[in-house]
Amino acid sequence: MIRLIKIELAKLTPYRTFWILIVVFMALMVLVPMSGMEVLKSIKLSGTDLGGFDATKIPLYHFPDIWQNLTYFSKFINLILGILVIIIITNEFAFKTIRQNVIDGMSRADFIGSKVLFILGLSILSTLFVLAIGLIMGSYYSPESEMRFMFKHIDFVFAFFLFTLNFLLFSMVIALLIKRAGMSIVLLLIYPIIESILRGLTPEFMMPITAYFPFTAISNLIDFPLLRYAAQEIRDAVELKDILLNLIYIPLLIGLGYQTISKKNLT
Repeated sequence: MIRLIKIELAKLTPYRTFWILIVVFMALMVLVPMSGMEVLKSIKLSGTDLGGFDATKIPLYHFPDIWQNLTYFSKFINLILGILVIIIITNEFAFKTIRQNVIDGMSRADFIGSKVLFILGLSILSTLFVLAIGLIMGSYYSPESEMRFMFKHIDFVFAFFLFTLNFLLFSMVIALLIKRAGMSIVLLLIYPIIESILRGLTPEFMMPITAYFPFTAISNLIDFPLLRYAAQEIRDAVELKDILLNLIYIPLLIGLGYQTISKKNLT
């Protein structure tokens, strides 16, 4: 494992695009949550009619609401990491480094293993950012700072980790299948639309199976949270069935990635 990590770091450390995308990702992970309160202030100052309700009183960053609010919107920023995974993997084919690695003794399983470790590292980084931002902003804005409020619904952070991990593994599979960065990124962007179309074409009696579609499965981990502030009922907890389904998807996606290159020409 250490050898694979060293090989991956040797490839990434001098790669400028890697650092640029990481910096952009980190900046957005900080700026997007910070902008939420500014949006609420703008709504108040604009005089938008909310039935006399002060928009800045919406508890976006109060414990425990912050965990679902923050993880839901942060998961869209992970698109940058998905693009990064695609670029890193497709570069292996474009510059034929994967073929050279195999010639030098690295097995195809080692190659997949190195990418999975890279993806795991990105997922942990993303999750730690969300956790840190949630604790900082929640402590600043929330009127409740007791531990029982602070860590209630912290399971959304674990759900965010599963979302990130499976989203990046899915990005890896796309990159391995197509082997070209541009086409892979386009497919990653339009795939949710493809699933939506498939759901629309699915007969009603077969609709339950659509919950097992990859993007639907990972998206179901964290529901859109803001409807609660319009007095609408939402799922305000992570469901065990969604966690189990996403845990199953981890080895499935890794296995699919390995099968994709196990017998293919690596040129």
